[in-house]
Amino acid sequence: MLRPPALLAVAATLTTALSLVTGGPAQAADPPPAQVETRTGTAAPALVSGLAEAPRSGDPVTVARGHLRGGRYGIKNVDTDLAPLGVVRDGADETVRFEQRHQGVRVFGAHYLVRMSKEGDAHKVTGAGGRFLTGLSVSTTPRFPQQLALNVARSRVAAESGGDGAGLTAEPGGLTVVPVGKGLLAWQVTVRGTDARKRLPLLADVYVDARTGAPLFASNRIRTVAEGPVVTSGTTVRGRSVPLNAHQRADGKYELRDRARAMWNGTTGEILTYDGQGRDVFEFLGDLPAGTPVVDSDTPAFTGKASEIGAVDAHWGAGQVYEYYRRLGRNGLDDEGGSMSSVVNVTDSGRPFVNAFWDGTKMVYGGGGDDAYSLASALDVVGHEMTHGVVEHTAGLVYFGQSGAMNEGLADYFGNAVQAEVEGIDLADPDAGLLGEAYCRTLPPRECALRDLNDGRTGPADYVGATGRIDSAGVHLNSTIFSGALWDIREKLGPRTDKIAYKALSEYMTPLDDFTDGRRAVLAAAARMRLGAGDLLTIARAFDAHGIKAGWERRIPTDHDVLLRGITDIYAQPDAAGDRYVITNSSADLSAPPAVYTGRVRGGKAELLSAPDGQYNFEPATDGRTGAWVTYADTGSGWKIQVWSRPLDRSRPPTLVHEGDEDVLNVAVEGDTVAYSLWDPATGGYDLWVRRGAAAPVNLTPQEGVFGRAPSIRNGRIAYVKLYLREGPRRMLIATRDLASGQETDLPAPQSPPDVIGLTAAPVLTGSHLVWVQDAQQDGRAGIMRARADGGAPAAVVPDDASALELMDMDATDTTITYSVYPDLSVPANENMPKITQMPATGGTPVRVTCNRGEQAQFAAVEGTRVVWVDGTAAHVDLATRARPRGGC
Repeated sequence: MLRPPALLAVAATLTTALSLVTGGPAQAADPPPAQVETRTGTAAPALVSGLAEAPRSGDPVTVARGHLRGGRYGIKNVDTDLAPLGVVRDGADETVRFEQRHQGVRVFGAHYLVRMSKEGDAHKVTGAGGRFLTGLSVSTTPRFPQQLALNVARSRVAAESGGDGAGLTAEPGGLTVVPVGKGLLAWQVTVRGTDARKRLPLLADVYVDARTGAPLFASNRIRTVAEGPVVTSGTTVRGRSVPLNAHQRADGKYELRDRARAMWNGTTGEILTYDGQGRDVFEFLGDLPAGTPVVDSDTPAFTGKASEIGAVDAHWGAGQVYEYYRRLGRNGLDDEGGSMSSVVNVTDSGRPFVNAFWDGTKMVYGGGGDDAYSLASALDVVGHEMTHGVVEHTAGLVYFGQSGAMNEGLADYFGNAVQAEVEGIDLADPDAGLLGEAYCRTLPPRECALRDLNDGRTGPADYVGATGRIDSAGVHLNSTIFSGALWDIREKLGPRTDKIAYKALSEYMTPLDDFTDGRRAVLAAAARMRLGAGDLLTIARAFDAHGIKAGWERRIPTDHDVLLRGITDIYAQPDAAGDRYVITNSSADLSAPPAVYTGRVRGGKAELLSAPDGQYNFEPATDGRTGAWVTYADTGSGWKIQVWSRPLDRSRPPTLVHEGDEDVLNVAVEGDTVAYSLWDPATGGYDLWVRRGAAAPVNLTPQEGVFGRAPSIRNGRIAYVKLYLREGPRRMLIATRDLASGQETDLPAPQSPPDVIGLTAAPVLTGSHLVWVQDAQQDGRAGIMRARADGGAPAAVVPDDASALELMDMDATDTTITYSVYPDLSVPANENMPKITQMPATGGTPVRVTCNRGEQAQFAAVEGTRVVWVDGTAAHVDLATRARPRGGC
């Protein structure tokens, strides 16, 4: 039983894997002097505090290296295994940040920091900590070619974002070691382009196993909100006049180019604001397109267009953010006086782009629209997005799961802190904690706001259990749990909290920290600033109030039976039939590529179905007796894509069904019959192939311009999505074919408006019927159709009209239809995550399968009402099942 691929943008990496990487919970939230806190899986401590060593002469990096040679840290080769990233100075406090190297290759997210105080020309070490993996032994010689890794990354991102990869590019980023177990060598691949379903920018770093080609995880880069200097003025979108540092060119025109800040060194260190000229936002992912102009004016007053497109707000706001961080001791976003660039006035395919983001090098703002100003008009949004640049150049918190929610949470906090300081906002104001409350043209602040730092959310009660396919595992959905704690502290301790939070970020946090690590970092930074016991208690109580304490994840309830605990394959999609399931999974520490496992849906031990040869396996399918899957295999004479099948009782070894060089997806199986979609580079589409036993494979869509996808096989019949895209009318429909006689029936294509190709997806053959999804208007709302297995008597179970749902996934049995819908992420709550719902096969009242509060998007219907699914509720990912729907929740 096959379902449409997930159509949300790649989230980023794997929740369970990251939870393994982060190690055990903090040993204590409030470390006493000279305490050593250990980290599971490594000899290097998580935190050493309260040291009082004799001062040493030399530069800070040399002193730090000398200190780390002590036996306490377990670092054998300090000179080669630690690469200095920089030194943070805060008065007499100094912090040296290192990145771990393994045989010369960077170790993902492994930062170790040494803290010291300066005494004259000498430096006294006071503490250290972070992440250093002392047990790495992986070879740094890749087996899987980098060029193929580019193809794998692009293909996986395409599948997750609902496209065929035609609009995506993949660029090599070199080797890295993923710090799990003894280490995992991976290729870093940067994929950029368009999320096909949501038409949003897509820019992600995908990490591909350099031994097997298995995609491990991905991290989203987009963080979605006479010549000489002169002082000019500008009018904001709301008509307020503000001073602007600009630049007068030799031709007399004025540019939004600020060289009057302390970071300008005569060559670099500018604040620049560019005009996107209404061009598509996707053109501005990565490097700034050549020829993009700096916003200019004939007079020293920037009004008119410069005001309307948000250029004045963006330029003025960037200056305020720079000065805010300068007061905290930072010289620009990179702390090295690097230029700060913003682009305004971009669109989404000609439509208003009401959004903003930091892409790793610059700010990008839409031009607003009828209902909203450019988001550059909201100073807290400007501060939020530019803080992502600060986070990137300090702790580098990985944009996924809890570390990503901390990344967003710190941006929430500092964005609001910038606004509060510059605009003189009283924190007692009930709207003081709102983020982005001012960018709407007509809505009141509370309806307009993107988030509220005073929403009172806690980890145990409110953490959104995304598995990784949604919002990079909840980076926005969970941010206010952490930022809310910080904002509570600011309400009690005042603006000095800014310094505490900044010190924690720059001198204590490391890329893979979780909420508990973040609490420890803030408390340690406050203690280093010599705050009193009362203030430290205030900080601890704020984190307590938001449920951030060691072991908080264990307090989240569930109502399912666990079939397989700890799913570590981010792309794991179960399939099931009869009393059996199949699913891909990796080892707990990701040291092995995904393999195919099978087990019984009523419980018991899962058994390995694919060969134990260390190859990358994906796309498993089953009819309840036989399993089939796809493998990326090193054959010794080159890398091939293979299709395999095997009885679930493992009575015979795997049988090779297909081997070739081109991409394969959408496998289906019944007995010795296997169907799969195979990419044809000559035609630029996927053809549907079927192999029955030892007979030669047959192409069911050999005609020019006809393609086939998403097969389902039952009782000797196959159903699939058929596309006519080259000759004659372009259309998409469901076809059903008797494999013995070859008789095939095209069901009627959806009745669509002119120039619209109606969409069909997810055909499922049950014992007696054919069920599929249909979106005739291509508006994202789909109905559910049902016909006889031979295609006769088609009828709507759920009408495809304005009341239809945004279906995310669908599966069916003879008696039941099971589905999930796309989430409403406008409100960060678990009830808006995908939930599994069932109804009778002929239609009727929908009921919930499970009351688990987290994501339940990846599922398979078995027989009757039983469902198996991948569940992210309890801050880890399990394969879960229920025999009957829970009903009301």
